Amino acid sequence: MAVFGLQGFGKSSFAIRQILGLADRGVTPLIAGDLKGEYTGVINFLGGQVLRFGEGQRLNVLDPGAMVAAAHRLGGERGEQLRELAMNRSVTMVASLIQIMRRRRLEDWEHLLISRAVRLLLLQHANAPVPPTLPDLAHLLANPPAELIVATMVTTEEYPSFTAPLNRSLQALLEGPLGRTFSGQSTTRIDIDATAVSIDISPLQRQGEDVLSAVLVACWSETFATIEAANALSDGGLEAQRHFLTITDEMWRPMRLAGAGLVDQYDAITRLNRNDGVGNIFITHSPKDMESMGSAADNMKAKGFAERSGIVVTAALSRPDLRALSDIKPMSEDEMTAVSGWNTPDDWTQRTVRDPRTGEERPEPPPGAGKVLIKLGQRTGIQTQVKLTATELDLHDTNSRWVS
Repeated sequence: MAVFGLQGFGKSSFAIRQILGLADRGVTPLIAGDLKGEYTGVINFLGGQVLRFGEGQRLNVLDPGAMVAAAHRLGGERGEQLRELAMNRSVTMVASLIQIMRRRRLEDWEHLLISRAVRLLLLQHANAPVPPTLPDLAHLLANPPAELIVATMVTTEEYPSFTAPLNRSLQALLEGPLGRTFSGQSTTRIDIDATAVSIDISPLQRQGEDVLSAVLVACWSETFATIEAANALSDGGLEAQRHFLTITDEMWRPMRLAGAGLVDQYDAITRLNRNDGVGNIFITHSPKDMESMGSAADNMKAKGFAERSGIVVTAALSRPDLRALSDIKPMSEDEMTAVSGWNTPDDWTQRTVRDPRTGEERPEPPPGAGKVLIKLGQRTGIQTQVKLTATELDLHDTNSRWVS
């Protein structure tokens, strides 16, 4: 499901309704990076796990975590396949962090060298009490064994100068603002048995775009790795089949980071999860967010996220936004007229309403708040309005700061 809409018109409230409804049917919600802390209340209400990054917590991208634990339980060929997938995810994450910091893609030889080094480290630490970390990777690349030198196709004497740009990037990553989050062992990992999970990164929301994007990519990888591990255990007959709902919200933030190749990384991370039983809600403000990358190829890939969505939901949008969306999922003129009218108040007067729960005065919601058009394939859209229950309002009040 792809959800679009202007700020303040109920995108996340619509997502909360899906989370609660599907949780009641036994589907486990996983919030892959909550930028505003909007989902903490509902995840706690469901008895789930909330991880909070940005206040001293760390995430080790070289820690295969749940996937290797599942591989150990599976053993044999299934276990080896899962270990291979875990290595691929670690390689993808290291490459992503360097690209985010550089704001440009890795050279092909750099990606190959990182892949070889990460795999070598993980194999060396296979029986160690703790996994390797990024400082271990930096040390290995600066003091390479013969197989890494061979991978670069240069001589031992040429290796230091040839790999200097990559080593400088990795050192800058460790000593810069990203190093505080990614330079050590993970503080907390996702509990694979949790009833619900949210990775709250709201303490980072005022950080730079590179920090936010890096943490979001790490959240995606951690979330989908957990799903992969659970599905592998189910396929091996060791656990019952579980179904998951992932929420990737505020997608406009990482997609506008020019030159980092995050569209490719999101595509790779999600496509690595080959098993069924996973639904995803992709939330952003406007379809034009998927045209904000630096290359036409990235823009096309980003549009593919919406094109592949079985359901497209739109809250209030401007008519130009709706025309852009119609290029992806055709909309009629009547549908565009209805949706574009939801963001226009009747007059200039700011009205207030009394909160029936607290008796406090608060701004009246805009006339289109909660109204959505639900498009399934090429069918005519269904217009509906989400009216939050008292319980939902208690769990998810995005206007609390405006209460007088």
